[in-house]
Amino acid sequence: MVGYMPQAEKILSWILKGGLLATPFIVFIVTRSLYFPFITGKNFAFRVLVELLAVVWVYAALRYASFRPRFSWLLAAVVAFIAVMGFAIVFSLSPYRSFWSNFERMEGYIGLLHVFLYFLLLVSVFSSERDWRTFFWTSVAASVLISLYGVLQLAGRLTIHQGGTRVDATLGNATYLAVYLLFHIFFLIWFLLRPAGNGGRIAPAFRENHVWLRGLLAAVILLELVMLYYTATRGAILGLFGGLFILAILLAIFCRGWLRRVALGGLGLVVLVPVVFFLVKDTAFVRSSEVLVRFATISPTETTTQARFTIWNMALRGWMERPILGWGQESFIYVFAKYYEPSLWRQEPWFDRAHNVFLDWLIAGGVLGLASYLAMFAAAGWLLIAAYRSRRLDAVSASVMASLLAAHFFQNLFVFDNLTSYLLFFSVLGFVHTIATTDRSDRPTRPPPAAAPHRRAFHEARVPVGIAGGVAALAALFLVATFYLANAKPIRTAKSILDALKISSSGQPAGKVDALIEEFRQGIALRSFGTMEVREQISQTAAFIIRDETIAGQDKAKYLDFAIQELEVQRRDFPSDVRAKAFLASLYTNAGRPADTIAVVGEALAIGPGRPQLYFLAAEAYLNANRHEDAIAQLRRAYELAPDYPEAVTNLAVILIVSGKDQEAGDLFEKHFGTRFVAQERYAQAYLQAGRFDKAAEIWERLVADSPGDARLHAALGVAYARSGRPGLGISEIQKAIELEPRFKEDGERIIEDIRAGRLR
Repeated sequence: MVGYMPQAEKILSWILKGGLLATPFIVFIVTRSLYFPFITGKNFAFRVLVELLAVVWVYAALRYASFRPRFSWLLAAVVAFIAVMGFAIVFSLSPYRSFWSNFERMEGYIGLLHVFLYFLLLVSVFSSERDWRTFFWTSVAASVLISLYGVLQLAGRLTIHQGGTRVDATLGNATYLAVYLLFHIFFLIWFLLRPAGNGGRIAPAFRENHVWLRGLLAAVILLELVMLYYTATRGAILGLFGGLFILAILLAIFCRGWLRRVALGGLGLVVLVPVVFFLVKDTAFVRSSEVLVRFATISPTETTTQARFTIWNMALRGWMERPILGWGQESFIYVFAKYYEPSLWRQEPWFDRAHNVFLDWLIAGGVLGLASYLAMFAAAGWLLIAAYRSRRLDAVSASVMASLLAAHFFQNLFVFDNLTSYLLFFSVLGFVHTIATTDRSDRPTRPPPAAAPHRRAFHEARVPVGIAGGVAALAALFLVATFYLANAKPIRTAKSILDALKISSSGQPAGKVDALIEEFRQGIALRSFGTMEVREQISQTAAFIIRDETIAGQDKAKYLDFAIQELEVQRRDFPSDVRAKAFLASLYTNAGRPADTIAVVGEALAIGPGRPQLYFLAAEAYLNANRHEDAIAQLRRAYELAPDYPEAVTNLAVILIVSGKDQEAGDLFEKHFGTRFVAQERYAQAYLQAGRFDKAAEIWERLVADSPGDARLHAALGVAYARSGRPGLGISEIQKAIELEPRFKEDGERIIEDIRAGRLR
């Protein structure tokens, strides 16, 4: 029996370590059968793996002291962070959204809990530096394969999923890949330099001092640097330079000999590269590279930079409204809607992140959330210093890990976290915790008996096997329930969304609407956190259904009724969701229900009055209700909010023309275009709608002169001529259109007959 227990402990250790060593390979998972295939598959796989390992760990920790996490201030900081974010959910504007998140992000508090559980497993199972080197070597091996995938993308052998030239490997997003590579470049530097700075303190487990291996490590560093370059992710690359700058300083201070000389040379290089780039940024060589252009255009006046500053200001305004515990996770969408700045019309319409991790946590958890997040960095830095001073960690290891945390900290100013960056960040924190709680012989430190009797009791207590097994069985039952609610149902929902989208894009109109409704209903019936995205896809699919000329009118009406019904539920369950209200308003517009559109848009504007697009929706509804003056008032407001927004100018000009206010329209044209005559098709259509056929014909004449080979323009001009009392010229233009486009012959001849019969007026 005495011999059996150590063997059982060893088996449990193998199981837990083997499971944790599998996590670096989660990055390869791409589930094309699920909605957001680059996000959902990785996250569900991670959650299931961690949940399974947690059940094993519960039993192991109850039976054996070696599986119990040891105290450190870093562990305390992580626990405090998780606790604060848990309290923040209570005061969240939408606790449901804050807890569950959505398929696009797969974060929320449930995601944070899984990452916390992952951290606990790491610090409980990996009890020595040797364990951590094995883990980081495994992660580096995975990163090499990911980099080779990127090489194949650059070579054109594999598709770049985002399009363009920014490699994204199996992460589906160049920014996510960049952060992933940033961590691994520092891991590789650690392996490359560590033997030189070891000073005989800790024997290398993998003989990293072999010349051939160090040459291989240098080659892999170069490979991953190239891949990082081709992600063209400015935040990560700037973070790399910042981290390398700090690393060079630390190595120059704490190391001796050739390593110090290399560090000083590297410091000069890190400083010199940005200076040289600044001097040559306007050369043809830089301008010919899409990647370099992204860096050459960085300036306070750049559109993207200005947008970031604007969004950060919105985030600060949102934080001041809820300063202590914030809005809860996944709530930036509410801040973005409420404090929306009209100048953001150039950007994508909806942001759910501030693109600054610190502001994201300020919004999600208030000042307490941000402070607890920063406390993890502070505790890690303090423990690295303590570990170096106590000779638990050599100078190179301490310097590289500190520089990696600094690089991650810096790049977080410009991006937001995702699953892979969370796992790598908390892995580094786990390594620091382990080093800080082990002695030089890689054995766990024990608290002094007199100093911490409660800790000694915690580490020495041994729960009987029956009780440990019973608790583990309860944990397993909890796991089954968690798996069903948090994994199985959402997975089926994600599949139903993708299946519905396949039906929507199919070319078979017969039964399409019924099949589409049934598939969406199945997804909603699962009642998972994916229901929000099911309804969003229902709304967006409606636009394709309405435009599809092969679908019968009654089927279109049936689908619209279904979509409206579901979005009304969303409106009730999430009353502060402006995005959902905008979708619902569009549905009501398509259904010809202007009063309902006006009511929904009114709710949205009461929450966030700064979005011009909402005024566009309201104006269209007022027009449909024959309330022209109200429509004009809405479009004037949109124009006042964003006078540099071309759509706002065009919409206001169009309604002024339709309403017979030519003088005001001309003043608007002169202000923005320097002329009272602007040849745009929308203005021609507006004049037709106002019965000003002569003005419409004048615009079409200009457009035909600019594009004489466009049959469509000739046809439009012909109709305008006919309606303005010039049938001969109208017939001539229609005939030209037929000559240019023979497929227009049948329709063109019918129009000519209507002109000759006097039916086209």
